[in-house]
Amino acid sequence: MTKGHIAKEVALWAFALFLSLVCLRSGLMKMPGVPGEEFWARDFARWGYSSWFKTVVGIAELSSFALVCRVQPVLTHATHHETSRLPLNFLLLFLSLIIVFTRKPTFLKRRGNPGAADSSSGVSRTCLSSHSTASCFPS
Repeated sequence: MTKGHIAKEVALWAFALFLSLVCLRSGLMKMPGVPGEEFWARDFARWGYSSWFKTVVGIAELSSFALVCRVQPVLTHATHHETSRLPLNFLLLFLSLIIVFTRKPTFLKRRGNPGAADSSSGVSRTCLSSHSTASCFPS
């Protein structure tokens, strides 16, 4: 392995680590109740987005963190022809995806006015309120 190749690998790992940490920090700061969330709540409101969209963006960023942390080892072993190490890494990636998409985080639990009836259609609706806006979804 040449010094140039080693430098390239180190740089790629450094970029992946940096990207992962940025996604982790940004994603966490968009979750309700986390320090720094007020900053993002204010910006998303200023940009005209609902508070629920801030949470969706945060979830996407946290998912990116998990994927970068699990995809990078798979790519490394595949490009270095270390196929015996791939099954475990694919299993870890698969388990990470299961956790990301099936865990019901506390910030996604319904709150607000469950069962509030919509007087115009008789449809039961769940409303999530934050600050001055309220978002309602059919239950």
